[in-house]
Amino acid sequence: MKLSFIDQLIVVAYLAAIMGIGLAMKRRAAKGMSSYFLGGRRLPWWALAMSGSSSYFDITGTMWIVSTFIVLGLKGMWVHWLWGFPITAFYLAFMGKWIRRSGVLTGAEWMYTRFGRARAGDTARLSYTLFAILTITALLGYGAVGMGKFGAIFLPFSPFICAVLILGVTGLYVVAGGFHGIVRVEIVQTIILSAGAIAFAIIGYRHFDSAVFASKVSGNWMHILPQVRPTELQGVVAGGTDYSFFGALVAVWVAKGLLLCFSGPEQLYDFQRFLAARDARDASKLGALWGAIHTVRWPFAMAIAVMAIMGLGNPALDAALKHDPETALPVIIGAMLPVGLVGFMLAALLSGFLATFSSTVNGGAAYLVKDVYQRYINPQASPKTLIRASYLASSLLIITGIIISYFGTSINTAFLWIFGTLAAGILPPNVLRWYWWRLNGWGYAAGVFSGMALSLGQAVADTSLFSSPLPLYIGFPVIALASTIITIVVALFTEPTDMITLEKFYENVQPAGAWSPVRARNRRFTRETPFSLEALNTLFALIGICTLYIGTLYLILHRGTTAFACFATTVIMCILLYFTWYKHLPPPAPEAPDDETATTEKTIATSTIPSAAD
Repeated sequence: MKLSFIDQLIVVAYLAAIMGIGLAMKRRAAKGMSSYFLGGRRLPWWALAMSGSSSYFDITGTMWIVSTFIVLGLKGMWVHWLWGFPITAFYLAFMGKWIRRSGVLTGAEWMYTRFGRARAGDTARLSYTLFAILTITALLGYGAVGMGKFGAIFLPFSPFICAVLILGVTGLYVVAGGFHGIVRVEIVQTIILSAGAIAFAIIGYRHFDSAVFASKVSGNWMHILPQVRPTELQGVVAGGTDYSFFGALVAVWVAKGLLLCFSGPEQLYDFQRFLAARDARDASKLGALWGAIHTVRWPFAMAIAVMAIMGLGNPALDAALKHDPETALPVIIGAMLPVGLVGFMLAALLSGFLATFSSTVNGGAAYLVKDVYQRYINPQASPKTLIRASYLASSLLIITGIIISYFGTSINTAFLWIFGTLAAGILPPNVLRWYWWRLNGWGYAAGVFSGMALSLGQAVADTSLFSSPLPLYIGFPVIALASTIITIVVALFTEPTDMITLEKFYENVQPAGAWSPVRARNRRFTRETPFSLEALNTLFALIGICTLYIGTLYLILHRGTTAFACFATTVIMCILLYFTWYKHLPPPAPEAPDDETATTEKTIATSTIPSAAD
């Protein structure tokens, strides 16, 4: 499938414009670490929301979503609990402002605010840094696999060569522009991506024929409620996953998704978006808008799935789709759209890829530079040296992602390991850090290190010992339980975090849960918002987001009554949230002077390096 000259021209012009913006931001990004990685904390909340939402709308993930709808029907929506698709409900209700109140530069640096600057806190920071680098590297490899498959549909090269070309070219603006360049580019990307998604959703809606579609799928394809062993899924294996025992998989997907939502962002660039907000109020608002903007991804994915199922009228392409549903997205775009629109849609989808790719690289570079290079190698590095190190770290991450893509073949397999197996060992300590005062740095680090070891051990066993990968409904609970036990036991058998650190953390961040001993030391302190109200807002937002997303799927399938019932539910939840959430947002923080960013950055850089006495 070849691109016309006009389509090539559109794509090249778009990439040139994007790289131009990134290079134009180079001077502003080079002011310092806070400017490079957080935009100096002066970016508006709506821009951060657009940036975060487009970061979620990546090509690889969308290809995977389309394939789940093709294979599982509407039940495929349950799979997406695995990555916590309604997590923005938790962002807007409480998690966004908790993260922002910590006031640090990276998620690893956050460990000092929670566990102190002694050896235990330093060990916790190191464990989080290694986890972050492992996860980000895996995500880059996962993204490269998808981009290789996507590019190979349109370019006369192998998937690996396509991944090298696409990541190499787009990496230029990522390395140069820093966070300023990323957010400004992603504003443009969000607009282009949303327009393209809406346009294609309309095409899919008009293309849908209920009679033809019904002849292509089973009678239960449109049933969204899960069953333990659905008849139509017996023996169905896709991307290395056997869906026969569907009920058990749903239980694990939902459990993992809820753990993720309560633990905070797992895709570590999400953490960065909230740290970059001006204050807790903006962090809450960006969480709400983030979820709303992301709506367009779902009707777009369903429109692609509908077209793939109904067929293209080309036996060769239909056979290719049946062989590998993960290629449905690029195949449908190339086959169904006229010249010009193909280029526009490719530019729109490249926007999604660039958003995720740039955010992942920038977040990974922050950990490598701030938490490895400056912490252990060159503590006295000048701002210019740190910026140069950031360029090098970003380049190394891109090269590593390309290398990983050489060995990857399935998007689903990569996704399940990152968000299923690896997350099983990491989530327990990441949940407990917010809600249990007794968790210390030693317990956290033990949970993270053991979780990574168990996850990597299962990956090795799946490839070298077992004839087929261990099902997620067995591997996930075993690893999660082991990590939980190790975390709690080590925490209880070691010294607790000092009360001064805990009091400061509790009063600044205002978390919920088992904090009674800390709360008792200052009974005059009260939380800004009762957690009972935050929990109610989470429920309202969770219902609103789920019905909004699911309603768009039914709309594409011409199920108007069900779709508008979903939308009506969303409207009711929004009205309730206006009174229970928006009216109770934290007040705006005072405007900081221009030179405060540099001062704060210097303070963070020095205060987060323990002394020899520690």
